[in-house]
Amino acid sequence: MAASGGVLLTLVVTLAAGRVPAGANEPAASAVPVFVVDPFWPQPLPNNWLMGQAAGVAVDRRDHVWVVQRPRSLTDDERGATLKPPRSLCCAPAPPVMEFDTTGALVQAWGGPGASHPWPDSEHGIHVDDRDHVWLAGNGARDGMILKFTRDGKFVMKIGEPGVIGTDQDTRHLNRPAGLAVDPVTRELFVADGYGNHRVIVFDADTGSYKRHWGANGRPPGDATVKGFGNPVHCIRLSHDGLVYVCDRVNNRIQVFRK
Repeated sequence: MAASGGVLLTLVVTLAAGRVPAGANEPAASAVPVFVVDPFWPQPLPNNWLMGQAAGVAVDRRDHVWVVQRPRSLTDDERGATLKPPRSLCCAPAPPVMEFDTTGALVQAWGGPGASHPWPDSEHGIHVDDRDHVWLAGNGARDGMILKFTRDGKFVMKIGEPGVIGTDQDTRHLNRPAGLAVDPVTRELFVADGYGNHRVIVFDADTGSYKRHWGANGRPPGDATVKGFGNPVHCIRLSHDGLVYVCDRVNNRIQVFRK
């Protein structure tokens, strides 16, 4: 199936010889932000919980910070209280999905396999959309799906199937998707697919139906006339001016497309 969408943008800056662009010597309108580490954020977790490998972070419309982490990455020494018999008084893995308020206090935590839904073998990527839906991806060897939940962890929908790995031409399944983002205007889900595929794929965020996909330079994945995406196609971000930013990690570049 031919890919569609994804017009690549190229930025070219030309300076006339001996001339400086107007305003180049004017002071900046605002200073560059300065970031300082807050050693007390987040606040201590309850229940002797420890966080494993942080696999994704997102900020919702409340300015709450969401983290998806990998409980299974903790060592036996770190999760000693859960062993049988217990090895120590501390600690236990925290649930995979964690919501923190602006002070760093834990608001809620949930996640993991359930009776109504599967779960990634290796958590990777989280997005919270404008309607407070939480989207999750995974980069385990069998992770060919995306999961959608309500803010409080109720399962809503999955795209793809666990253990079913799609190719670059598959419009129903993915191959270890790495990142995702929802356009609040068009209600489209954009996916960086991923650790196994070489494309951006777009679904309807409400129904999960396929809409379009493309590879590097807006060409079909595998097009030999351009340098294709490497693995992984690692992240994707949407800007307010209708652009899509895609991380092509192993090729040391970011490509920018129109939606």
